[in-house]
Amino acid sequence: MAYFKITQNKKGELQAKIQVSGKDLSTGKSKVFTKRVYNTDELTEAKFRKQVEKTAIAFEEEVARAYQDGKTQLRSKVLTFAEMMQEWKGNVKANLSLNYYERAEDLEVLFNAYLTERHLNDKPISEITVRDVQLFFDELTRNGYRRRSTAKLKKPFPKTVNYRELERENIIDRCRCYKLRQQGLSIKKETAEAICARYGLDYAEYFDTIDLRKAYAAETIKGHRRILRAVFNEALRYDWISKNPVCATKVGAGKGNVSLRSVNEKEVFSFAEAREFLAKLDTIALDNLPKKIALKFMLLTGVRNGEMCGLKWSDIDFERKVAHIRRNRMYSHKFGIYEKEPKTKKSQRDVPLPDALIADLKLYMDWFRLADKEFDEHLERYYLIVKDYREPIHPHGIGHFLTKFEDKHGFRHVTCHGLRHTYCSLLLAQNVPIQTVSKYLGHSDSTVTLKVYSHFIPDTQERALNALDKLIP
Repeated sequence: MAYFKITQNKKGELQAKIQVSGKDLSTGKSKVFTKRVYNTDELTEAKFRKQVEKTAIAFEEEVARAYQDGKTQLRSKVLTFAEMMQEWKGNVKANLSLNYYERAEDLEVLFNAYLTERHLNDKPISEITVRDVQLFFDELTRNGYRRRSTAKLKKPFPKTVNYRELERENIIDRCRCYKLRQQGLSIKKETAEAICARYGLDYAEYFDTIDLRKAYAAETIKGHRRILRAVFNEALRYDWISKNPVCATKVGAGKGNVSLRSVNEKEVFSFAEAREFLAKLDTIALDNLPKKIALKFMLLTGVRNGEMCGLKWSDIDFERKVAHIRRNRMYSHKFGIYEKEPKTKKSQRDVPLPDALIADLKLYMDWFRLADKEFDEHLERYYLIVKDYREPIHPHGIGHFLTKFEDKHGFRHVTCHGLRHTYCSLLLAQNVPIQTVSKYLGHSDSTVTLKVYSHFIPDTQERALNALDKLIP
């Protein structure tokens, strides 16, 4: 609908401003278009008003027609999936979702190859049907394999190879170098080639190439489906397609497409195991104090690994006994270490700290003060979990230490995320309200917590029956 307002300029001449609500051609969002009309024929106010009314109606029709004509012109251009994918990936990268970006690149290679086989790679994205996408997922399920070439070290590197330089240049981190040398594990072939190129080494002299083939797991294919759905949703938002073909597809017969799954009891410590785990942590020597604090903090607060690595001393509020979760510090094979905001808006939260953890943190502060007498005035400089020289720890470092600690003391293997699961299961077992647990975990909704952890809630049938029995006189 058009709106207009008639006013007078400084000379007393009549003029009007017309506003029409329409849609922006590039984004499809609502936009206000304006037009000015001047009384060049020196009409009376009544006649000028009629002229403005006619102009407003014509302008409204012009805006609507321009949008429809523009859509027709846009649709006449061929937008392929590859072009849409590039644009979508650019937005993901700009938002620092770098691990998500890497997974999208893996999917891009697979889906583009599939479209090429079916001669759809140069067709408009609107011609990709539900059946095309479903056959892609079916093929991944039946015959899909990840082909990856790895490199295994044949003999020690010469002394010219500097691991600190390799880490600074984001070629390889020192933890992976240690595993490569001491434990004989393999690394990506591209990484091995980069090391050889950096120091002028002969690849064949130092590395053996190993070709691996591994079938895609159902969860991996579901992850590919989520990414593909997001790409087509972007095309839907721009009116390139009338419906998203991915939404009608299924991965795994009868299993649905929901990525949430219940946590298995084997993935968490029981109450007795958690108690023993904390007791063993207290025996760790002072030279491993940061690692002790990291594991204890994760078990007693349920923070994610990236949130743990992103915590700074300024985030610890000793008066209120809470930790402010405000950032993630993560690692990407392609982009190295980076920081971003927590996973969701609800992930920015305050987590309560038990008194025992508060006491450990105060002793831990004394360890920092040994290196910096002005530490208390510069809390925002220091990350909570660091190396010996107070440098930030690598995001994968906590997981490596946890595995070694469990092996040394005979604990079954529980991952860093398993410590988070343990935290949640212990709270629910003690009848802490589900809404409270969800809040501390930073879940977007308490229904997420219920879907994943509901089997840890004690059986309330007996209590319900007792309450009903009391109604009977």
